[in-house]
Amino acid sequence: MNIVFFSTIQIILSITLIALVFMQSSGQDESRGNIMMSVKFQKRGWERTLFIATIVTMLLFIVSSVVQTLI
Repeated sequence: MNIVFFSTIQIILSITLIALVFMQSSGQDESRGNIMMSVKFQKRGWERTLFIATIVTMLLFIVSSVVQTLI
């Protein structure tokens, strides 16, 4: 039962992680991180929330992987 539970959790977390990565901005915003620029850009609003949610989901996925390996 525990194996099925943790496998289901990992599947849900992996799908969520993929969706969060695809939802993050791309395209024109990629060029704003130029090393030669003296202006520093910060993530704000929705972009910051998405970034933090991606990191939290990634950490939960890693923890669930370690727990599943130990069981």
